[in-house]
Amino acid sequence: MVEQTDLNLHEPLDKDAESTIRRVPLQPLLATAALTLHGDYYRQLQSISNSHIVWHPVARTFVLSILTAALFYVYGDLFSMSDSVGEFIHLFKNNKFLLTKFFPVLLFIAGTLGTASFMITDEFRLISDGLATEKYMLKLFRFPLKVYANAEEKDFSTKSALPFLSSASHSTDFIEYRGSPIAVVTVIPVPDASTNDVFYAKISGLHVRKVYRESGLQEELLMIAKEKARELCTRYVKDMNLKTSNIKIIIQADAYTCDKVLTKLFESNGFHEIKRSTAIDPFFPEKKTESLLNIMSVGTVMKFFGIFRVSYELELDNTIEVVHEKESKKQVRKRKN
Repeated sequence: MVEQTDLNLHEPLDKDAESTIRRVPLQPLLATAALTLHGDYYRQLQSISNSHIVWHPVARTFVLSILTAALFYVYGDLFSMSDSVGEFIHLFKNNKFLLTKFFPVLLFIAGTLGTASFMITDEFRLISDGLATEKYMLKLFRFPLKVYANAEEKDFSTKSALPFLSSASHSTDFIEYRGSPIAVVTVIPVPDASTNDVFYAKISGLHVRKVYRESGLQEELLMIAKEKARELCTRYVKDMNLKTSNIKIIIQADAYTCDKVLTKLFESNGFHEIKRSTAIDPFFPEKKTESLLNIMSVGTVMKFFGIFRVSYELELDNTIEVVHEKESKKQVRKRKN
């Protein structure tokens, strides 16, 4: 494997490096960086979904109800014995041992919310870990990343390898700052859904490092994604030898309702919601998830807390104009005559 660019998401960027932002295409030495950034998105979703669950109205109502019931249960006798607020406060101060009865209640609350959170967040962890496997890399990039990572500079001048290497390099772009990748976007074709009239492309990954998450770089990545969708469409028309002068481009994307940054990005840029699903894994939506004591599935917990994977689509505002090469030559000859 070609020596990879070192990318440690737990360390700050080199403050001595030149403070320039630039767009960089995927290269063999950036293969691991691409996986690291895409995997970090699902790691971030762990904390995002956990916070979403803890502060969800259902969770707060649950905690308040349990604590209120426990309060009346533990101090019910003191309430009935007290003739005034002052007397109750006096009894409360002299019966502090009753506070120990709240410990099991607090453990129950923490255990219930913790279990619900773990069921969802662990699914995101599994996706993040899975991206290092061959089957996930093929879904994310549509080519064997390990093979690409082993390519050397001389391979780019080899006719047999050039088409693969060129196609792979155009699938993913980075935004680099101070010499380090801080954001990534990958766009892949969806040939199974594409026809002679409509071409489908999908944003299989779009992510910005946590420290720059609020910087607005997602807008830049989305513009790059649209550009790549058009490039993929042009290549699709050429490869399929289509005789068309007007083909629509539909770009697809996934986001999670707990991720307000991405959902807002897509919705504010005209993406339309196609469907919502409790299948967390966008690469293998048919995969079965764990259940709690065979009673409650992850999907049920997600519905309970309003966490869904939302599928979006956007029809790009222009079309690819294509004239078949043979037809173009005929027209040129006619004009000469």
